[in-house]
Amino acid sequence: FVIRHVYTPSPAHRTRTSRSLGSLMAAADAFSPWSDLCVPPDALRLAPTLLSGMSFRWHPSAAGNIYVGVLSDCIYELREADATVHWRVCGPADSDRARAQLREHLSLDRGVTASAWAGGGQLPVQFFHAAAALPGVRVVSVLSRLESLVSFMGSANNNIKRNMQMVASLCANFEENRLGCDSEGAALFSFPSVAQLCSLSEERLWELGWGYRAPRLHKLSRQLEERGGEAWLDSLARLCDEELRAELVALCGVGRKVADCVLLFSYGRDSVVPVDTHCLQMARRFLLPPAARDKSFGPALYEQISACFVDLFGPLAGWAFMTLFAGELADFRRRVAAAAAAAEEGGGPGGGGGSPLRPDKRQARRARLPTQPAPSSPPGKRSRYFASPPRTYAVPRRPPPAPAPAPRGSAGAAACRVETRAARRRRSGCEAEAQSAEADRAVEASSPSGKRASRYF
Repeated sequence: FVIRHVYTPSPAHRTRTSRSLGSLMAAADAFSPWSDLCVPPDALRLAPTLLSGMSFRWHPSAAGNIYVGVLSDCIYELREADATVHWRVCGPADSDRARAQLREHLSLDRGVTASAWAGGGQLPVQFFHAAAALPGVRVVSVLSRLESLVSFMGSANNNIKRNMQMVASLCANFEENRLGCDSEGAALFSFPSVAQLCSLSEERLWELGWGYRAPRLHKLSRQLEERGGEAWLDSLARLCDEELRAELVALCGVGRKVADCVLLFSYGRDSVVPVDTHCLQMARRFLLPPAARDKSFGPALYEQISACFVDLFGPLAGWAFMTLFAGELADFRRRVAAAAAAAEEGGGPGGGGGSPLRPDKRQARRARLPTQPAPSSPPGKRSRYFASPPRTYAVPRRPPPAPAPAPRGSAGAAACRVETRAARRRRSGCEAEAQSAEADRAVEASSPSGKRASRYF
């Protein structure tokens, strides 16, 4: 007999379970109904837009099909469908205001899609591979410039997921900023103000996971307080790119790359390209001229890479850069590799006989050429453009080229000299043996008995 134990939950466990289920049901009821954002899939895809390091307040749900984020004082949930994107907001927020705020954050009323560069013959093929694998990458607009500055200051020499954890722990430190819970029961908080950041000590910032960046954030918050806080950051929007960058670089922990990230993702300067490690690797692979690929990274090379993007993609170079940047991330790299492989098999940059972004020039070339066999077609191989049967005759092989002589004074020349001396010794030894044999034959011929006589006796 097999005795099976049937688990019976205790009253305390039933109470905790009912409370957790009740909190989840209450959190789900707190959200508004799902609404259609009315955006096509080629204009917005959530994963490469929300998880590629432009904003650090979005995260996927446990199921992976819903993205949760905080904008200002509202909790949003986004759900991606095949033809559109749906959204909802937590709490009794104004529906029109919440929708306008979300559209502003996702830059749905400005910018371009990757199809804007269709037919660009001078563009690198890697851009078309990334655009085919990751359509709908948009440059988000972080509505809080303080949040953007602090978040990108923490992203220096960091990865996206760890920086998301740092920002989340910083926000959760202030219980008074609690906004509510998402549909899974996780608490979410608004971003702290400059005054709240100034109340944190360096030790507390270390405890929140900011590490060696804790002294920088401690000093940065006090610099912002001296300059006027969030109002001073908003007043910088009237400056040109160079003046705005100079004001931001003067702050503690803010370099050229961090300042350019704030310019692009918070001030809407679409021609700015932040050059980080991924961008430097891309530029050395297929953007920079060969003479500049081995240069050490510095301000001059930074400017050259930014100029390359602007020359190729124009005043919206930042949008094209984000399409390429998302394709370099580990979460999306396989998609781009699959798109490149499909392009090679299909004969076009996007696969399947040609990319919709750039027409397949091979098909047009085939349509213009005649359909008669080529007299110079390689043997045993079908031509690329003509439907002629394979040839059967043989082609004589060329002899292998003679090795080039080694330069004088090198190790190869020394080896050649050693081999020549060894051959000379062998040659002199053979001559000596031949002379000895000739002498034996002469002695044997002069012997009266006709027998071979010894040379020495």
